[in-house]
This record gives sequence, C-alpha cells and structure tokens, in this order.
Amino acid sequence: MRTPPIYVYPVCIALLLIGCRSTRPDPEPRPLGNDLPAYEAPRDGPERPGSDVRRPPEWQNAPGDTLTLQESLALALANNPRLQSFSWEVRAREAQALQAGLWPNPTVAGETEDLSTGDPFGDFAGSEQMVQVSQPIELWGRPGARQDVAEEERDLAGWDYEAARLDVVSQTTQAFVGLVAAEERVHLAQELVRLSEEVFETVSRQVETGEVSPVEKERARVPLSQARIRLRRALESRESARKTLSGQWGRSDTTAFTAVGGTFGPVDPVPSLDSVNAALPRNPALARQKDEIERAKAVLSLEKRDRFPVPSVTAGWQRFGGRTGSDQTALKAGVALPLPLFDRNQGAVQRARYRLERAQRQRESARVRLDTTLAKAYRSLVSAQNEAQTIDEETLPAARSAFESVREGYRQGKFDYLEVLDAQRTLFDVRRQQIQALSRYYRARVRVERLVATPLEELQ
Repeated sequence: MRTPPIYVYPVCIALLLIGCRSTRPDPEPRPLGNDLPAYEAPRDGPERPGSDVRRPPEWQNAPGDTLTLQESLALALANNPRLQSFSWEVRAREAQALQAGLWPNPTVAGETEDLSTGDPFGDFAGSEQMVQVSQPIELWGRPGARQDVAEEERDLAGWDYEAARLDVVSQTTQAFVGLVAAEERVHLAQELVRLSEEVFETVSRQVETGEVSPVEKERARVPLSQARIRLRRALESRESARKTLSGQWGRSDTTAFTAVGGTFGPVDPVPSLDSVNAALPRNPALARQKDEIERAKAVLSLEKRDRFPVPSVTAGWQRFGGRTGSDQTALKAGVALPLPLFDRNQGAVQRARYRLERAQRQRESARVRLDTTLAKAYRSLVSAQNEAQTIDEETLPAARSAFESVREGYRQGKFDYLEVLDAQRTLFDVRRQQIQALSRYYRARVRVERLVATPLEELQ
C-alpha cells in the first residue's frame, strides 16, 4: 500500500477543524408596536424589482382626511428615514458576517528558469517551467471564530434597529399626543371667542338700553380681543404640531390630512412599580449590552486562535530543462509554517480581555441608569395621573358650575360684569390646565412604555 503524500495530512486536518456554521435568528422584536410592520431593507439590494421591503400596503400613499394614531404609526414605521438607515446597517452587517466566514483565496504562481540571454523568447521551450498553487489553511476554528464576531456585530446592529423602531413608535405617539393637545387648545380658544362674543353682545344690548355704563362695553371688548389672539396662537401651534407629526414619516406636507382622529380619553390606571420594573429587561439597551458581552467573548476567542500560525499548502507541476536532454515533468508539494517566536498575538489577547471586562461594567452601568430613569418617569406618570383625575373630578366641575351660576345671575342683574369675567377666566384656565395635565399624562405614559418596551395595559 502506497503512503499518501505529506500534503494530504494538513488538508484533512483542516477539513476536520473547520466544521459547519449556523446562522442565528435576528433579535426578537419587543412587544411595543410589534403589531405593525416596520421597514426592512431588502436582502437583494436597493431599488431592485421584487425587493422584499416590508411596507404596510394600505399606507404607502398619503393618509386620509382624518388621521388616527394607528395610521400615524404605520406611516412612520414604513417611511421614517432614520429607521431605514438602521435597517440598511443590519443588511451591511449580515454581508460582513458572510464575508468573515469565507476562506482566503489560493495563490497561483508561475516561474521559468534557465532562459537564454541571447534569445529568451526563442529558447523558451528549452527552459525549465514551474506552476504551483498555494492555499493558506486556517486551522483551530479561526474562520468560525471570525464569523462568530461578525454575527455578534450583526446582532448589535439588530438591537440598534429595534431601539430605533421603538424610538419611532414613541416619538410618533408623542407627536400625535401633541397634535391632539393642539387641537383641544384650538377648540377651547374657539369656544372662548364664542363666549366672549356672547358676553360682548349682551353688554352691548345693555348699554343700548341704558342698563349699564358704556364703559362696560369697552371692558368687554378687551377679553374678546385677547380671546381672538389666543385663537390665532392656537392655530399656529396646531400647524407646528402637524409638521412635527408628518415629519415622522419623512414629509413636511401637512395638507395630506385635515383632522386628527383622536381625543383625550379617560385616564387609565397605572400598573404597580414592581410590575413595571419587572419588564425593564425588555429594553433593547439591556439586551444589547448582553450581546456586547458575547461579542467581547467572541473577540477574545478569535484573538486566542490568532496566536497559532496559518500554514500554507503548496502543490504544483514542474518541467525540467529540455535543453540538456532530460525533458522530464514532476509534481511538487510543500507546506509552509510560520514560526511564532516573537509575535504570539499576546497584546491583542490582553486587549480583548480588558474590553470584555469593560463590556461587563457597561452592562451594570446601563442597568443602574435605566433603573433611575424608569423611577423618575414612573413618578412623573403617577403625578400626572393624579393631577388629571383631580381636575376632571373636582376642579373642572366646580369651575363650570360657578361660571354657569354667575352668568345666569348676571342676566338677572345679580352680579356685575367683572364677576362674570372672573368666573369665565377661571373656567378656561382650568380647562387649559386639564389639557396640559392630560398631555403630560399621555407623554409620561409613552416614556414609561418606551423604557420597558411594552404597552402598560399588558402589565396590569
């Protein structure tokens, strides 16, 4: 039985050490807003027919006349430019993982010896020629370790995309709440103008009949003018809120919709702090820190493997000098192995250990920071809830009842105009305070939901 050539052995060892690679699934979307499809860059590249871009088909174009929160979220998740940029980075990291698992290319070399100096081209057939192929063999699982690092980096990009998706959901909801508050202020300002006009007309009639002094008419003109100024300001604020909302899906055109289909509803109960804290690990920042540690471990494993040399296997064909009459051919094989005498990658290994320790400390820091932020956001939410409930159950009914009584008493001559004006001012101040409290409540609710990446109704 013939003994196999020596170069066969390293090839076999390499095939055994390389092993198979598996692809991990993408990071799992968090519960907040995952019922709506978000933009995902196509895997076959941009602007190609048949690209699998996930867009909600019913919201590819402009929204209808009345815009709802769900429509706003669908438009933003499908068209937000920042979210799209993170999606393309995920695709780039996937391509990087593919590249990291590839073998180095072989090298082909050719050589000719013993050419005549007088006529090298004419004497080419009598020279010695050699052609060989050299292939580096990455042993010790180096390609797999390199691909592990690339896949961890892909997972980090996936968490960045998920954090951007949650930001889009949160910011769009915040912008929608701001637009609803602006609409409520417009309605309140319009009602204030209407009531001021009614009071002004009532005072004008009383001046004509001689019941009150003409000075009262001039007094009534001042709050009417102020109410009209408030209305103009409210309309400008509403236009600004419309631009803020439409900017979430990359458009500055506010004529795509004419009204917002939403109002401030009743204040929902807030879940307990313990149940909210229990959902904090769903925050993508914490999940990302866990994968950051895994990436640091993968880098350390790769640096340890890089301590070992990369042998090269060579195989070729050689033709010996035909000019001497010994026209013969032969196969040649060889193995080249670098000697790790000085550079054993010890500095890179130590650096990877330090960065692993750093990643573990960063995870602890992120947890403390998120705990503190969540506690502050939760207190703001509870405070806004208590304020909104108090205004709705106590302050507003009392102010409304006082205004109606004073206005009716003024018609009967029991109160003067200043008392009507004071009661009206108090009522509308309370209603403005209510809008502000409800806006603060819903914004605080959105902030808490963003931190735990979960709708609060699921934590009740």
